[in-house]
Amino acid sequence: MTHTEHKVFVYGTLKPGGHYWPQYCEGKVSEVIPARIQGELYDLKVGYPGVILRGQDWIQGYLLSFNRTADFRQLDVLEGYVPSAEPGQNEYNRLRVPCYSTNGESLGSVWTYEMSESAIQALGGTRIVAGNWPV
Repeated sequence: MTHTEHKVFVYGTLKPGGHYWPQYCEGKVSEVIPARIQGELYDLKVGYPGVILRGQDWIQGYLLSFNRTADFRQLDVLEGYVPSAEPGQNEYNRLRVPCYSTNGESLGSVWTYEMSESAIQALGGTRIVAGNWPV
């Protein structure tokens, strides 16, 4: 995995100031850029949000660039993502998405974590139309 593949869009507890920022990101990222992707953001009312990558709405968050593969891979552990598992077996799946700056400039294709619609429904998720968590 090259350094350019260590870029991930975060929209919840991994954002600067978020619950998991100190443990998983602080001192481990070389770049933090306010950014956005297209999709639907859901409040799960369990302390973290979920995203479905569909539609034309914008989700606000940050593009993080990790220095080391090992630090980047710890996000998979946190998100319950096992690359070799069938998609339905993971709580979140790590997928590539187009990412944009807040003024619409392309930042390239980056990783993000998507939750299945069935998992969001099981948790009673409600749509955050404004696209920014926490609400």
